[in-house]
Amino acid sequence: MRLGRSSGTAVPPSPLFIVRPGRFFLFMKTILLIDNGPESSGLADVLKGFGYEVIASRDGLSALSLIREGAPIDLVITDYPLTGMDGLEFLASLRKLAPAVPSVMLTAYGSVETYLKAYSLGVFEYVNKPVTTKELGRIVKTALNGARAFEKTNRATQNVL
Repeated sequence: MRLGRSSGTAVPPSPLFIVRPGRFFLFMKTILLIDNGPESSGLADVLKGFGYEVIASRDGLSALSLIREGAPIDLVITDYPLTGMDGLEFLASLRKLAPAVPSVMLTAYGSVETYLKAYSLGVFEYVNKPVTTKELGRIVKTALNGARAFEKTNRATQNVL
């Protein structure tokens, strides 16, 4: 633990925090993980180990419902084969509901056609399974940093106009 400067209160190590007198506020990035495979809980554990909050969903329809309800999502990681819809159908719906949220397709069922279609739907990265922990960490960090850069640029453009 380290101490916050303004109040002397203990602040746990975290990705981002703001200290106010007597309080600290934690701002963890939230990842929506959509995967119905047996390795999905292991993937969620790895992401949590990196310091992210993870919301896991086993199908695209439930994930879209979470987004419609206003769940604070900073990044979406989806598989291609899903129950009820495939990952491409999910990405198309995600772009309509939350166009600024970056997405990553992580799949063991990759093809050139799926790859091209995913990129046409705005996917940030398309990754074939298996993926190493180090590579997953790099992809997630880059996607989240890319989203922040996009937001800053978008805000600067709006201020000029």
